[in-house]
Amino acid sequence: RFVSEMKAFFLLLGLLSRVSSRILAPTLNIRGGAAEREELTTGKVWTLKTFVRDHVTFTSQLPGYLGAYIGNRAVEPSINEAVMLTMNSINTCPYCTGLHGQLARMASAEDPSKSKAPEVIYAKVFATHAGRGKAVEAAYAELAAAVGDGKASSTRALCWFLLWGKTTGNTVNAVRGKILSLKLLSLTPFDVAVFAVYAPLFATIGVLNVGLLKMPKVPPKVSAAIGATLWVPQALHVGLLGLFSLLPAKLLVR
Repeated sequence: RFVSEMKAFFLLLGLLSRVSSRILAPTLNIRGGAAEREELTTGKVWTLKTFVRDHVTFTSQLPGYLGAYIGNRAVEPSINEAVMLTMNSINTCPYCTGLHGQLARMASAEDPSKSKAPEVIYAKVFATHAGRGKAVEAAYAELAAAVGDGKASSTRALCWFLLWGKTTGNTVNAVRGKILSLKLLSLTPFDVAVFAVYAPLFATIGVLNVGLLKMPKVPPKVSAAIGATLWVPQALHVGLLGLFSLLPAKLLVR
């Protein structure tokens, strides 16, 4: 019942975010000069503009992300984790390597570099282009034709959330590096805010990764249940930040 209630709540958040995304859709380029006609690309770490824009998108993907683990749109766990590892192959995040490396082992996932699964092929394109552009749109059309709209939508949500995970993890580590090297004057208010919000979550992931080292392989239903459970803390962080990002995204991107 708890999972059903959480899914309903974040479905509402997702609907609100999708409405806002459609409002923002015609104006997704950065303000300023010739760059206005070039779409803003998410890099290895967050900037303020990519953070607010992408958190609006992540919030809209929350229902699909949960649906990748439970329901009739669920992605088979071994393929699910192969998608995650493929996404993490570009701008690699150590937290994601630890977490999804172990979850992939537990789910008996094949080596994603050798996989010919349509979901993994799509993830390669998504990772290369950070989720945006004509190449990603074309790859999604091919994915939907191969596996159906439902599973294609779930796969896309998985890709968005690994993009969230690796970019946030890399940002947390970058800020931590500045703190440990005493380069405090190089910290921006944005750095401090992201670190304050996300460092505890990613520290918890680091501890979890150590615990997973001793876990055996598990049946698909157990693997899916683990994914659905991990969805909850991610959704709580992303959903709230997505709502807070609606107005800044409108002001900062066009």
